Amino acid sequence: MALFSNPGYCNICMEDTTFTAEQTWLRDHYFCQRCRTIPRQRALVEVLTTLRPAWRTLTIHESSPSIGFFFKQCPAYSASQFFEDVRPGEYRNGFRCENLEHMTIASESFDIFITQDVFEHVFNPELAMPEIMRVLRPGGIHIFTAPKHKTLLKSVRRARLNNGAVEHLLEPAYHGNPIGDGRSLVTFDYGADFDDLIQLWSAYRTSNYMIRNRHLGIDGEFLDVFVTIKDTANYVPGENC
Repeated sequence: MALFSNPGYCNICMEDTTFTAEQTWLRDHYFCQRCRTIPRQRALVEVLTTLRPAWRTLTIHESSPSIGFFFKQCPAYSASQFFEDVRPGEYRNGFRCENLEHMTIASESFDIFITQDVFEHVFNPELAMPEIMRVLRPGGIHIFTAPKHKTLLKSVRRARLNNGAVEHLLEPAYHGNPIGDGRSLVTFDYGADFDDLIQLWSAYRTSNYMIRNRHLGIDGEFLDVFVTIKDTANYVPGENC
């Protein structure tokens, strides 16, 4: 039984729709009844459209996509997943195999790089962030979501690699994964310092956008949308190490 529902406009369907909350955890259960997308996906599209209205004409790459929206809308869209048994740079089922920490993609390849709920599963974000900035063209943007815990002052590492083996520092936690066994290990719980860590890792200042708009079906927990622009005005020399 639905907790509540409301009419509105879905920026992924691009149609009038009804949004329905099926559980109290709105982040994962406040659905568009047409396309079944969730709030964080709609929030990212809303911020992207605000900052880059002509994004459909640009070159976009997405790591570990969860929906096919950008593939359908952008002719110059590409996507990657990390497959342990596929050579980096090769393809499986239309996805290029890439490790965010060491990508085989040429520098300055994309105008936009998207990651949706990916960085809480990366073992070495201090390697992945500069890699994303490397493959962006000047003026390009990394737009992404990741859970930021408002009650956690300092980010906490949950797991790390030790000589190639996973070492759990806290009780293992998993999120859903569209590939493999359907589970993705949580490596970090990000806290209030996450914005500072992004700047440290990427060497660029980052903006944090928060939207609550039930007409657009955007409400719930952990809806931060982060945007890092590869621009000299945002560059913080000497920060990344």
